[in-house]
Amino acid sequence: MIGPIFAGQKALLIAVQTPHHSSTDIAESLDELSDLCRSLGAEVVGQAVQARPKIDAGTFIGSGKLEEIKVRAQAEGISLIVFDNNLSPSQGENLERALELIVLDRTQVILEIFAQNARTHESAVQVSLAQLEYMLPRLVGLWAHLDRERGGIMGSKGTGEKQIDIDRSLIRSRIARMRKELQHVSQERSTQKKRRDNCLLVSLVGYTNAGKSTLMNRLTDAEVLVEDRLFATLDSTTRVMERETRPKILLSDTVGFIRNLPHELVASFRSTLETVRDADLLLHMVDLGHPQYEDHMRTTESVLAEIGAAGVPRLIVFNKIDQVKDKSALLLAKRRYPEAEFTSALKDDSAPLKGRIAEFFEKRMVTAPLRLGYRDAQELANIYRWGRVDELRYEEDGIHLRVTSTPANLERIRAHIPAAEEPQAAEA
Repeated sequence: MIGPIFAGQKALLIAVQTPHHSSTDIAESLDELSDLCRSLGAEVVGQAVQARPKIDAGTFIGSGKLEEIKVRAQAEGISLIVFDNNLSPSQGENLERALELIVLDRTQVILEIFAQNARTHESAVQVSLAQLEYMLPRLVGLWAHLDRERGGIMGSKGTGEKQIDIDRSLIRSRIARMRKELQHVSQERSTQKKRRDNCLLVSLVGYTNAGKSTLMNRLTDAEVLVEDRLFATLDSTTRVMERETRPKILLSDTVGFIRNLPHELVASFRSTLETVRDADLLLHMVDLGHPQYEDHMRTTESVLAEIGAAGVPRLIVFNKIDQVKDKSALLLAKRRYPEAEFTSALKDDSAPLKGRIAEFFEKRMVTAPLRLGYRDAQELANIYRWGRVDELRYEEDGIHLRVTSTPANLERIRAHIPAAEEPQAAEA
């Protein structure tokens, strides 16, 4: 649902090209910012790029470009100026004062989209925390004008300075409460994780709008919300993918990544992203129809490293192959990534991908002979839950089994069912 604040507002996008940024980089980043603004509900009416040797410390752009933007905004009825960079608190304040318009930077746009798409209490708290942490150092500009208008008694704090102190205290208190609440959520996730310890967890990761939720629905019949816009999914959803396999395979959908993902969001969504770090396998979803898909792949790898998931095994899944117009690009990707899976989550059968996932885990399974005493026969249910029973024989000395499972689950069987032991080799 698009919020009323920015819906229908005419937006002008601004970027500064310094010597270490190419024209291609700037164009691609502005295209993505345009998509972000549309997700926000704004109407993008144009772009402006200024080449400069370095960023202006006061207004980010030069005075001439600033005046040009002001004239254009008045002539075209533009009400929203969006910078494809992060502005400092003073830069944002100076720009709004000079332009007399709403000025947003890239991080503010992303935070606003997250706020609009938060559908659960947990995601709403996570987004609010990120917004407050972003706002805290920017309070000066909100109240400094009061001191300029009213003045202050020599040696005493002015109105604005007092208000800043009050606001900072209030915001810090709210941040502390939200962190405590999310810590409680993280503890609940740990409890849920213990209940699922016998299962194998596959987590979907990738750039936003790569088709993760569509694939989630195809693999699990989960009926997760699917929308063709950025950050439609914020909450982690976990469903059973294969009920008949032992151990069971669970699949989790997660929030999409994006270049320059605000640090505040990564930090506040850390409890949600724990499902990625704890996964046994990551399905790295890639929109092969996007011209910058390899940049998207690098961004995803960077975020995975930031959240501590760089070492989790992964299978690259190139999605939306039906939207690739240049078939040579598809052939090139298949040659470059021979181990990847190529599919259209919207159209193709999910069986080949399910087979790849099952094959991945099967290669890591271990088969071991076990013997269970008859007095502990009721523990067979746990053995069936934690692994696959390939053979079952009832002998005089107990129940003989051949069990295939992960090394960790076999250890659980031995630890939780003391009577389960490997049978001794027969004497010659």
